[in-house]
Amino acid sequence: MINYIRDTIMAPSTRSCSNSVKTNNSSSKQRATKEDGSSSSKEIPPAPMRGYKITDNERSRKYGIGANSLEVLLTKANNKFPRQDLHIYLASDGFEVSDDEYLNSLPAQTLFIVAGPDAVITTVFLIDADFEFEKMRQQSPLLKVADIFYDFIEQHPEKFRRMISDYEHQKQRLVLDNSKAHLSLKDEHVEWFEGGEERFHSKEEAMAVRAQTRVRGYYYKAKEELTRNPLYRQNPKARQVINSVLEQFRYLLIGCDYFSMMFNRKCEQKHDFLQQHRQQTGDEEPDAGSLPSKRLRQLIKEYTKQHSILDDWSVSLCTDLGDFYCQGAYSDNGNCCSLQHTINPYASRENLILFQVWNLDHQIELSRTILPAMVANVEELVTKPQLKCSFHNKRVVDISVLEYFLEIFSLKNLKLVHVVCHEKVQRSNRSNGRLLCPDCHEYRIVQELMDLQGANKTTS
Repeated sequence: MINYIRDTIMAPSTRSCSNSVKTNNSSSKQRATKEDGSSSSKEIPPAPMRGYKITDNERSRKYGIGANSLEVLLTKANNKFPRQDLHIYLASDGFEVSDDEYLNSLPAQTLFIVAGPDAVITTVFLIDADFEFEKMRQQSPLLKVADIFYDFIEQHPEKFRRMISDYEHQKQRLVLDNSKAHLSLKDEHVEWFEGGEERFHSKEEAMAVRAQTRVRGYYYKAKEELTRNPLYRQNPKARQVINSVLEQFRYLLIGCDYFSMMFNRKCEQKHDFLQQHRQQTGDEEPDAGSLPSKRLRQLIKEYTKQHSILDDWSVSLCTDLGDFYCQGAYSDNGNCCSLQHTINPYASRENLILFQVWNLDHQIELSRTILPAMVANVEELVTKPQLKCSFHNKRVVDISVLEYFLEIFSLKNLKLVHVVCHEKVQRSNRSNGRLLCPDCHEYRIVQELMDLQGANKTTS
């Protein structure tokens, strides 16, 4: 692919600047004017004032100014961006404006860059090209070495996008045609396990651990942000509530095995969107704190299974063969990707590595929405003890731990998306967490789960 692009698009391209020619022509014209003007005392009327925009090379600020000559423009620009030997350049292509005749040929509201005589001008065109390149680089690891393609991207961004997209689709089809995706054990597909997967015996085991790792990451992120919050540090009661919530999170995560089934193709329960898609087309790491005993962990798992606490979200996101489909960007408002991104990390080592750039996207944002809502509820709980539950009109005793748990860790709030479809924009939706009283079903379920610790000590 790299050789093809090198041969196809790497023919050298240059841009010539006619500044020297313009200067010579300008000098000639000035001499001619002088000679003609010697016999005439007629004064040339000043050009009308026109509005222009100016900025510096870093785009730190932008100003609107009026000028009818290059001298006036330079004077006013120097007032806004003081510097020695200031020059005026076109923002569109970086050419210097060196005389009044050329200035007057430009339309009003033209954007100029003010800089020194030796500055390398960052034009608007280059900024757009950089943006296109960064977008394409995120779509394909092939472009990590794509500095050599900059000139081509500047001139043909859309053609370059299509070229890479077609190449990846073709390569993926070839991989799947000769795939070992259906194989599972290490002895059957040795190259798949090279690197970080050598310790696993099957692909399903490795993928399950990858899902657990992502979910654990959310736990550590939530813990870090909650425990460094001023309320946690300054209010002992709030600290006690937050520590209790984190402990309950750990019990719930143990109960669902850290949602390891999300990436496990042998999980019988599949996500609902897989059915919709077919219709439309076809070593456990310890957490912070003391780790519950093996027997207690088994009790927790049995309890969550018996009471179906997390059944709706304990599902797999892939088909029986291991195909994952992008659920679409946040703005798509559904589980359908308009770009039809798909991948099978079970098929090859390369696909497994590419799968790392597929993200689990929080629809209700974790740091901007869920965690601040939790802190606000904890603050109300400890500072307003007489508040009553909106459903049972009884005094509140806790926050809705289970609801927050589902929003942070589960597929109730998470969508699997290709990195291109991961829109990192502020969302307007709000958390559903609230304050609970002893009669709330959610409170009773979580408390019974936490009571298993006492029951385990009694029987052991």
